[in-house]
Amino acid sequence: MSDAFYIQVILPLALRGAFTYRVHNEQVEEVAIGKRVVVPFGKRRYYAAIIYKLNVQPPRGASIKDISYVLDDVPVVTDIQLRFWEWIGFYYMSGMGAIMNAALPNAMKISSQTTVSLNPEFEEYEEFTDDERMVIAQLQSRDSMGVNQLEGLGTKRAIQRAVNQLLKKGVILITEELKAEVKPQTIEHIVLARDFASDETLAGLLEDLGNAPKQFECVMRYLGLQESGSMTLPIKKKQLTEGLGVSTSSITALIKKNVFESIQLLRYEGLNDDPGSFHLNDIQRAGLQKIKDSFQNKSVALLHGVTGSGKTLVYAQLIKENIEAGKQTLFLVPEIALTTQLVQRVKKLIGAEILVYHSRFSNKERLTTWLRLVDSLGSEVVIGARSSLFLPLNNLGLVIVDEEHEGSYKQHEVDPHYNARDAAIWLAKEVGAKVLLGSATPSVETYFNAKRGKFGFAEIQKRFDDIQMPLIRLVDMTKSKKADMMKASFSAELIEAMKANLARRKQIILFQNRRGFAPFMICEACGWSAECTNCDVNLTYHKFFEKMLCHYCGYSLKLPRHCPNCSSAKLSVRGFGTEKLEDELEILFPNARIARMDLDTTRKKNAFQNIITAFDEQLVDILVGTQMVTKGLDFHNVGLVGVMNADGLWNRPDFRAFERSYQLLTQVAGRAGRKNARGEVLIQTFKMDHQVLQFVINNSYLAMYEHQMAERQQFAYPPFARMIRFQFAHPDAKMTRDAAEFFAGEVRNYFKSGVLGPEEPSIPRIRGKYLRHLFLKIDPLSSMKEVRKLLWMCVDKAEGHPDHRKVRIQIDVDPY
Repeated sequence: MSDAFYIQVILPLALRGAFTYRVHNEQVEEVAIGKRVVVPFGKRRYYAAIIYKLNVQPPRGASIKDISYVLDDVPVVTDIQLRFWEWIGFYYMSGMGAIMNAALPNAMKISSQTTVSLNPEFEEYEEFTDDERMVIAQLQSRDSMGVNQLEGLGTKRAIQRAVNQLLKKGVILITEELKAEVKPQTIEHIVLARDFASDETLAGLLEDLGNAPKQFECVMRYLGLQESGSMTLPIKKKQLTEGLGVSTSSITALIKKNVFESIQLLRYEGLNDDPGSFHLNDIQRAGLQKIKDSFQNKSVALLHGVTGSGKTLVYAQLIKENIEAGKQTLFLVPEIALTTQLVQRVKKLIGAEILVYHSRFSNKERLTTWLRLVDSLGSEVVIGARSSLFLPLNNLGLVIVDEEHEGSYKQHEVDPHYNARDAAIWLAKEVGAKVLLGSATPSVETYFNAKRGKFGFAEIQKRFDDIQMPLIRLVDMTKSKKADMMKASFSAELIEAMKANLARRKQIILFQNRRGFAPFMICEACGWSAECTNCDVNLTYHKFFEKMLCHYCGYSLKLPRHCPNCSSAKLSVRGFGTEKLEDELEILFPNARIARMDLDTTRKKNAFQNIITAFDEQLVDILVGTQMVTKGLDFHNVGLVGVMNADGLWNRPDFRAFERSYQLLTQVAGRAGRKNARGEVLIQTFKMDHQVLQFVINNSYLAMYEHQMAERQQFAYPPFARMIRFQFAHPDAKMTRDAAEFFAGEVRNYFKSGVLGPEEPSIPRIRGKYLRHLFLKIDPLSSMKEVRKLLWMCVDKAEGHPDHRKVRIQIDVDPY
């Protein structure tokens, strides 16, 4: 058709580009950028795609399919978000489909489900097998059924064969039904019909209700809740029925008389009536002023404040001022665990309700928050993990990135491999908002940008209320073991310190950066060890599950009683994780109340909150945990922090291992002595003279920073170079190696230096696929647009090579 209208859409698939579809004339007025539209893709597949561009030129010679229908009345993705997606796609070399998958809540990603129904024209005299008759009988009792439902009637293969034969005979029909996962959370509200919005019509209504006293009282109580000058503001039904004692039957009767209307409104919280009040000390006020001064000509500032210095109070003051300016605030935290405690603290400080958004929330809750914000120009405050960066914030004025150094802001698992901190800086600059980065141990790159004047900079070098920094002591594990002074995993010094703190009714945090009971099991007779069948790693023993588990692919093995290799019963576990520490503590301190916080104990939605609340209310004496216990949690009664095995932190093949070790140890030490009295930290180590530990003991961030800058400049690591990692994966080791070598040769044609590898990573096989890594170092002054253009050419050549097409190439920009 000559006057055909074409659009480009983004599909929620791991594909690089957008796709062109034709729109029928009668649908043209319905389409708009940001709306979802249902489109066919492949064989009998339908997806809800996002409209990306309108009135585009179709590709020549391509067979263009028609859209099915438009899902939304108004756009659910804003122009700002689409620009943000484009930048993510460009900078992190990611496809728009992968970004759409990461950005949208699951409830907005409609999926197709194959359903079958009887053909009304089929003849019953056909001869059918027993399985075919069973399918027909089921369909005769209902309009349609999903194939997955029918498969439950017998063996999957037999039912699929029966369905296939009935299709060929024309007995049944297949349709594609689009199913949304959930609807948003709503609350029923009552509103007065517009016919009674004037004083005259309302007076007539009240006169007519004179003979119905309960209905008259219902209307009067409704009016009593209205604001001055208004009669038609929606009121929660519960406010009338539970709060004012109005009967449901009265409301129902008034709805039938068309006096009231029942409407469903999105569930969200508004502002509190009473603003919060708090006071900053002189040092905090000086830091706040420096931040505000820097915001006059810079969009980003770093607040470097020691642990316990009251950075949250500075955040709260900025949020209050942002609310007064009528702007939205996004408060990013690195871990879901932090939102639990932080929401309550910030809510009290600023006197406002908080919208919370992270992956532990249900699909309904996330959808409700999204739809609440999509057309809002209000001053909402959102606290969330990295995914909250994709929310439709149309009136953003301030972004706070707490604990900005944390690796959790980087998406490592799936594409796009974005860093929420860096992406927040771009987004804020695009919309004219300000960004405050906060940390006691800033990343080297952030501190570098602050010191050279690219970011604003403020420091708070004293703890709140002049509380002293914790006393940090090292425990020499080599001497302890030689003198046979160890009890299980605990040195004598740590046990004595724990006893003293428990006697003073002080709480204790023990940090061990490994979950499970023990990292591996070995046969003492033949040397066999339990290994994963899919990954080149040992299985971790989990006592609670009585299983050996792989932390990479989830493979599990029932705990063997005898060696599978030699049948010996001499099986022993080596090393220790948080679960084993918990067991040992129950023996060493039988009267102590012990809790564990790691991935195994916090899988359920409210698990974080329950553990943190119990510890905060001093219902737990000793908290054992992984990195979760190190990240910004604020407990007032912790007298002692114990680090069980510091040496494992820096023994990793990573140029950031030194920096990350310092950050982790300093952060976990900062949980001690945050109120009233100085805390104590004991670090168990075999390397008493290690440079990281000396910097931690002296609380010398600047010395650590200068040490790292000298080393990175010498070996051309960030911030003196940009890095991109390419990962190659395939079940065949030779194919993976060949594809990586071919790609490396192509890259070296354009980049003569800075190409490292390809090489095997420290774990060469994960989830049944062999891996190869290639790193590219790029001069920070290079044109990233040109660099990406050349790299995409190399990727296209590698993916188009007939021998390597099945090798998956994963691109990770800034892989740290």
